[in-house]
Amino acid sequence: MKTITRRPPNANKASTGIEGFDEITNGGLPHGRTTLLVGQPGSGKTIFGLRFLVFGAQVCREPGIFVAFEEASKRIVANAEGFGWKLPELLIKKLYIVDAQPQPDLVQTGDFDLSGLLTALEAKAKEMGARRIVFDAIDIMLALLPDATAKRREMYRLHAWLLEREMTAIITAKAGGDEASSLTEHPFTGVTLADIYTAGGDVLMGTLRWEKESAERVANEVAEVAGKLKRVTLKAEEAVLRVKAKSMDTELLAKQVEKTLRDRTTQSRKGELSRGRIRMRELRGADKRNPKQKPENL
Repeated sequence: MKTITRRPPNANKASTGIEGFDEITNGGLPHGRTTLLVGQPGSGKTIFGLRFLVFGAQVCREPGIFVAFEEASKRIVANAEGFGWKLPELLIKKLYIVDAQPQPDLVQTGDFDLSGLLTALEAKAKEMGARRIVFDAIDIMLALLPDATAKRREMYRLHAWLLEREMTAIITAKAGGDEASSLTEHPFTGVTLADIYTAGGDVLMGTLRWEKESAERVANEVAEVAGKLKRVTLKAEEAVLRVKAKSMDTELLAKQVEKTLRDRTTQSRKGELSRGRIRMRELRGADKRNPKQKPENL
């Protein structure tokens, strides 16, 4: 098994908490910068972004915001239950999920922009002291814009907003679409999830899967050890009880022997007393039958 050597924290990087990824990137994502995460549907973009926020909130003392353009917050929380991240607890103070899904019947006009959303995020970020943020499925929002110029405008608006606030951000998008292609022209650090997964095997999704399986394996091992410890404890308690029971049997036998000896001694003394009384009566009777004769006169 390969031994992973942990490196000291890198001040220029924001750890994701995904050990394999943080290892190959020498500490995680660029701190205070924006990373573009692209991958096929189901490749793990949402989970990756959520893990980044959870680790920041739990370990790095960096509250975070998750802006969901595709999935509702309830579904996101439900999907994350299997990882044991305790999202409901984090959602109280350290993590906030924004439901930003467009309505199915929305018809976009040319004056749409991110100003309203960013204003709301600004207030929330200040309120909770957010240092990390994820914009999940940004391609859903970009699809509402009428042309490439509008898409570039909004992406530069978002990038400028993030740089000004020095937040470490992830923007996710599906690979292959027009929106994803246009995103590569923007000043973001790029990570193509599908490419890394295909080329590296277990860097991202494999690492996430490994984390989950490791957690399950550790839980099983802990349960197994606890079971063995319980069995050993029960055997030890059984042995102690057996020793106590044997000791009590021995003590009971000793008491019984002592009682028997006492009974025999008592009976023997009673017999001796009875025989003594009988002998005394016999001697007294003999004295009465044979009184002492007076001596003859000479």
